[in-house]
Amino acid sequence: MAKSRGKGAISLWFEFLKRAHAANPQKINHVFYKQWGNYAEQTFADWWNECGESIFPKSRVEIAKGNSKSADAIKVSVPLNLTPTDAANQVRELLIEHYKLIGHSPSSKHLFALTEGVEIRVVAFKAYLHTYDIHQKLLATKKHDEAVPAKELLAAVRCFYLARTHRWRNTKRRVGGLPMALAGDFVYNSESNTVTSPKHDETAIRSIRRYLLIAQKLVENAAKGDFPSADYYK
Repeated sequence: MAKSRGKGAISLWFEFLKRAHAANPQKINHVFYKQWGNYAEQTFADWWNECGESIFPKSRVEIAKGNSKSADAIKVSVPLNLTPTDAANQVRELLIEHYKLIGHSPSSKHLFALTEGVEIRVVAFKAYLHTYDIHQKLLATKKHDEAVPAKELLAAVRCFYLARTHRWRNTKRRVGGLPMALAGDFVYNSESNTVTSPKHDETAIRSIRRYLLIAQKLVENAAKGDFPSADYYK
């Protein structure tokens, strides 16, 4: 399963944060997300062009041969006989002197990062996101305090995936298929976009409940500013 810590993973953070804002803006860590601007009313593409590229680190420190200088970057050569501490101290002194020389005063910026050490499985996280969105739509059709049965949610999620697969079946477009955990012995009617399941579908029902719990946890974590968090699946 594909993993990502790049732009694709950040887009998932963005989408879960939007859901958290829609669910309850008061729970958002607004101080933490101040640099994210008006994310709640933007698409990811627009937000990324406006804010994302400037607040997420683009690259790591490079070790280069020779010394190259440009208007927006400095490349330094680090002798391998230096300890990391000595090298860091020398780089710091070099930058201080260079900034004085060119009259540069960098402003401190908070750079955002996904939870350290946690890999995002993009396909799985998209499934959690779809499950959350479909649950919200079903919830909107219910009376006050009425819950959405897991079996109904499972059927709706299956229909979502199968309808999309059916729509693009004769094209070269690649779309994610129904997760194996949600598969089972059922029949899909593409004309009515409905599924008929057997009476016993416990395994898939347990899975959809877990998908929803994980999605809700991810929404909560996004609101707090820790995405996806080390315990999102617990």
